[in-house]
Amino acid sequence: MLAEPEAVWTTELDDVRATRTPSMVDERLYVPADAVSDRARHRFQLHALATETGEERWRASLRSDPNASPAVTSERVIVSAQRELEAGRLVGFERRDGDERWLYDIDARVTASPMVDGGTVYLPDWSGSVHALSVADGSVQWSRQLGDDESSRTFSKPVAVHDEALFAGARSGRTGVLAVDAATGNERWARSTAPVIAGPVVDDDLVVVQAESVLTAFEPNGTERWTFNVVDDYWETPLAMDDEHIYVSTVDTLYAITRDGERGWEYDLSERSGGPPTVTSDEVLISEDGTLTALARTDGEPRWSLETDGNRDVVAVPDAVFMRESGGRITARSPE
Repeated sequence: MLAEPEAVWTTELDDVRATRTPSMVDERLYVPADAVSDRARHRFQLHALATETGEERWRASLRSDPNASPAVTSERVIVSAQRELEAGRLVGFERRDGDERWLYDIDARVTASPMVDGGTVYLPDWSGSVHALSVADGSVQWSRQLGDDESSRTFSKPVAVHDEALFAGARSGRTGVLAVDAATGNERWARSTAPVIAGPVVDDDLVVVQAESVLTAFEPNGTERWTFNVVDDYWETPLAMDDEHIYVSTVDTLYAITRDGERGWEYDLSERSGGPPTVTSDEVLISEDGTLTALARTDGEPRWSLETDGNRDVVAVPDAVFMRESGGRITARSPE
């Protein structure tokens, strides 16, 4: 997407005062929303929009406060939510029409988005457990506290699953990174770090987490590869990774770190305004202080920028960008 994208459509969702980060799969955009009004059936809702037109295809009641973006499979849209501060929920909806198919309650705080691999959806909680459920019907495949040492841990961020292993980063208790068998939850390895505030992000060669200001990369077998200190004050924003760099946003700098752990390039952000990086085919998108900027992945050179209303996260595909705006507005942009 080399040219500045122009607005294609804007949809204002009825009775919605705020939205969460959407997910997009196969010409549908799935948007969790806070929908308080006299007409709203429930306070929290899930909306499915056509990506070409913004037309609403269906909406479903959530009954709980949703966490970030849903996980989407060929048949299900799966949303994690908070019933109360210390009680979570995972809900599976029919992707075709939004009918609720199953619901699973968790007696612990939940703030992570769900992660799907094959026919299983995984969700961690703040008690140190991970729950592995069937995508189709929500039946429990396994649910257990991670770690053979029985130490207390808190998992606030999504897990990552790759090559039959599940990776989780603990932010309190016995902090660090754990790898377990994705089919059973049995521990493969554990490594101690400072509290994990972002990640893990995983591919064939690397498992990367941000532990306070330090990025640490491991091999999939647990061998530490390198560390990189971003020095600056840091946000708890998600990491992004491609075949050249790992991207981390601090309060005033976007860092592109090579896969060997060296400084690649940096981009200065407006003070205390940087959002999470989003990788597209050629660019990295970063939101700051009412502006969305596209940077070349290779060297960080700006390609285009456009004004926004301050929301910091976007959903991007090679030929379009979907942006949350204030209230219940969603805007799609695409190059001319």
